[in-house]
Amino acid sequence: MKRINIQSLLQAKDSLKEGSFKEFLKHYGIEIKGAEIEDLRILAKALSGIGCSIGALDRFYVGYKIPQIGKEFDLLRFGRKCIINVELKNNCSEDKIKKQLIRNKYYLSFIGRKVYAFTFISESQELHFLRDDEQLEKTKVDHLAELLTNQDIDDAEVPDALFNPSDYLVSPFNSTKKFLAGEYFLTHQQEDVRNQIIDSLKLPKAAKFISIIGSAGTGKTLLTYDIAKHLIGNKKSPLIIHCGLLNNGHAELIKNGWVITPIKNYSNHDLANYDLVIIDEAQRIYPKQLDTIIEKARLANCCCIFSHDKLQTLANWEKKSDISAKIGSINPITQYKLSEKIRTNKEIATFIKMLFNNKKSLPISSNGNIELNYFNTTIDAKSYLDALDESRWEILRFTPSQYNNEHHKKYSEVSNRTSHQVIGQEFDGVAVTIDQFFSYDDNGDLIYKGGAYYDLPKMLFQNITRARKKLNLVIIGNEELLNRCITILQ
Repeated sequence: MKRINIQSLLQAKDSLKEGSFKEFLKHYGIEIKGAEIEDLRILAKALSGIGCSIGALDRFYVGYKIPQIGKEFDLLRFGRKCIINVELKNNCSEDKIKKQLIRNKYYLSFIGRKVYAFTFISESQELHFLRDDEQLEKTKVDHLAELLTNQDIDDAEVPDALFNPSDYLVSPFNSTKKFLAGEYFLTHQQEDVRNQIIDSLKLPKAAKFISIIGSAGTGKTLLTYDIAKHLIGNKKSPLIIHCGLLNNGHAELIKNGWVITPIKNYSNHDLANYDLVIIDEAQRIYPKQLDTIIEKARLANCCCIFSHDKLQTLANWEKKSDISAKIGSINPITQYKLSEKIRTNKEIATFIKMLFNNKKSLPISSNGNIELNYFNTTIDAKSYLDALDESRWEILRFTPSQYNNEHHKKYSEVSNRTSHQVIGQEFDGVAVTIDQFFSYDDNGDLIYKGGAYYDLPKMLFQNITRARKKLNLVIIGNEELLNRCITILQ
């Protein structure tokens, strides 16, 4: 997207033929409706009317969207010390104005500069300003004009580089205090699904089944836990059944009155006592457990939400069971699919796709978020891992068999968390190992030729997708995988 002068945009609209104007907008990456242009015209006229120069209307981003998030702003101008945001409305209630500006300020605040957020109402020519205490006040156009005139702008700055999409996905497990305090927002897609589900819960009590599908980084955990949080705030009783080991975040939520149980203890709870039952990481449930929960939910006239991702299985039996397909065949069931990637760093996400299939070739921008370290001996690799800065890297190991002595145990430190222990969690920096038994089959898919109880490529996928910002690949004696990684990143 390119910056534009507001007057240039308006005069192009007035003087260019329709086809030429479309190409003009395309050049700048602008998508704007006719009514929005008229709102913008009234604002520009109001600013010009008090002597605001044409230069003060320069270098605006119109309809800017945060990468991967899709959060849109009508008008944005980035300065060295502050950011100016103006939303355009023909007419709007003060409550809606306030809600939008608070949300805008939240998203922009991560850049670390002062944010001035306004809404201009074209019908009444009123300008609303969000104060530092998040209260709304009417202000004069002179206020905006003065800020625009004095704003210091760095022409070399690229706004897309200012945003880190992973900042906007608060984890109920790794940012529990923020989550409980409500210091987060949902994407429009998450919010839409949430509202539909909450509205369906207002209907007379009856057996309802809801499926929420989302791959790593789409925020399905935040969405489901937000629904539970909403119910708790309205004096309702949700039960969360987690299909895995409970983590520290779960413990913190339980301390705050949440009812959360691991799947192995689900039978200790009478579903009839709850207004909602959430089965989290449902792709890992045993088929018999699934059948029992469905049967009990029908008898209790209970609403069940299954949150799942069929790619996040760890054992061969989980893959063969295809629980996601069984959930989809429940009759009746309402299905929602989250498609917007939020958490995953775009570079890491693209890298993962090509790492797990060596026939894929995708454009990747190498921004230094992926480190490669190669060792020929297990001893040296383990020494390197042991020396890593724990404040920067979460070293994740493969879950070992309880009975067999597997090769990956040789370079795994028992104190490091396993694939099963980090389900649903995320970390800024993740370090993972790839030993000599990883290879590719004839279809290009990543496979593991060594002996292991759990599916090693699945566990590697689980571990890598926990990374929010940085990934450190420690390759041990595997020239094939080293060459593949280098090829991807070149």
